Amino acid sequence: MVVLPKHITVLPVCYRHSILFGLGVTSELELPLRQSFGPAQVEVVFGHVVAEGVLLFQTDDPHQFACYQQGHAVIVVWSGIRFEVAPERVVVDAEDHDTAAHLLVSAVWSVVLAAHQRESLHGSAVEHKGHTVAILGASGSGKSTAAHALIKRGWRLVSDDLLTFDADLRVVPGPPWMRFLPSHGDAWSGTPDAGGKVRVQPPVSSHPAPIAAIVIMAPEHQRCVRLSGTSAAAALLQQVYNPLLTHPGQVHRRFDLVHALVDRIPIYGAAPRSLSVDQLVRISQETIA
Repeated sequence: MVVLPKHITVLPVCYRHSILFGLGVTSELELPLRQSFGPAQVEVVFGHVVAEGVLLFQTDDPHQFACYQQGHAVIVVWSGIRFEVAPERVVVDAEDHDTAAHLLVSAVWSVVLAAHQRESLHGSAVEHKGHTVAILGASGSGKSTAAHALIKRGWRLVSDDLLTFDADLRVVPGPPWMRFLPSHGDAWSGTPDAGGKVRVQPPVSSHPAPIAAIVIMAPEHQRCVRLSGTSAAAALLQQVYNPLLTHPGQVHRRFDLVHALVDRIPIYGAAPRSLSVDQLVRISQETIA
């Protein structure tokens, strides 16, 4: 056994550097992301988080979710797991590290992005020859399934579930996986992750790509139709990833993002799970042309 001198302290800390939605991250919490190098904008550390402050939102079972404003920080709470979110630091207070990591890379990170004045939408985005098609919709609308069908045609994943954009309205790459509810007898079998879904790792695009078209899958659309003006803006606003307002200026930033997308990108509405791969390819070809 090696005996260390008394003046040497061994710290049980392992920092890992990753990129998450365009932000450099160093983390004590092990994240299911590829390690990388470069400057870090956000530090993830373990610590004690108190669930108190100005209550912004709260739900009952089964999720037991709450969100508080505490000075310049936002406290995000699930049962047994708490996060204190500031622009440059996220404090994690949890015994279940797998679930904490699952929550951090999506739900909590939407709050981090808001702290960095970046809004996000709920959808999947895939890329082909430098152009991206974004498919938005509520959980269960078939957006990930449609995106995966395009990937089978040679497209590459840009981001699944949470979409955020750079200053040029290009979709920023997210984690290199897609997630599906497990089912028997098809490709979505396997061991579910902490969020209860099976992860699939398709070919990915590692660079931001301009959007060729946005398709919104929602039940109010009876058929595939091109949206414009206020109807397109209203449909996009329904697809904000995190509807909570946690930071100053979010309302204006959301309207600015939506108006910029409507002005520059073709927006389509379609019923959930209604579009074939050929229809999606046709939409992309028409808008790229």
